[in-house]
Amino acid sequence: MEHEVTFFVVEDHTLTNRGIRQLICERSRYSCIGYAVSKSECLEKLNELSKKSKLPDILILDLFLGEESGLDILREVKTNLPSIKVIVYSMYAKPGIVSLAIEGGANGFVVKSAPETELFAAIQAVLGGNTYVQQTLVAPLFTYKTIFDGLTRQEQAVFKKLIERKSRTQIAKEMNIVERSVENYLSRIYSKTGCKNHEDLIKKFGE
Repeated sequence: MEHEVTFFVVEDHTLTNRGIRQLICERSRYSCIGYAVSKSECLEKLNELSKKSKLPDILILDLFLGEESGLDILREVKTNLPSIKVIVYSMYAKPGIVSLAIEGGANGFVVKSAPETELFAAIQAVLGGNTYVQQTLVAPLFTYKTIFDGLTRQEQAVFKKLIERKSRTQIAKEMNIVERSVENYLSRIYSKTGCKNHEDLIKKFGE
């Protein structure tokens, strides 16, 4: 008899959240032990499950939860509850986003538009101790890495925060620099990446 696999879904659209849960539960060995639509609800429920020693095997995580970032959830889960395997299941899959997710500790990355077999392939891979990135996302990642490696360390830090949809003010505050410095870094980043502006950069690397 196959071992039961437990999972938890974080997705801010209620219908999509329910749909993901139903899709996975159609397979006999999978059991949903919780879901959340926000960061606070997710961390609260996971902490409760942790107290009962009932943490999920897999966390299916959307990356953009309204104003909140799934990347923040990913980092907290990987720091505090490292036994959980996290699969990012996102509409947004440009290489900058995929790179940030993998760097944050994601065990898998699948685009929502992919066939459902892709999600189950990711689940099987991460349960087996492997990292799974949807094949169509791999080549763009290499191209992105070449561009990213051409930036200075400070430019890389600003670039990552931009991909996370942070404003110039937030970036300046988090990096402890003035907004004028952020603008200077941005202009160099645009030049090195061939982007015209903030929107162009997000479209190319962060959607």
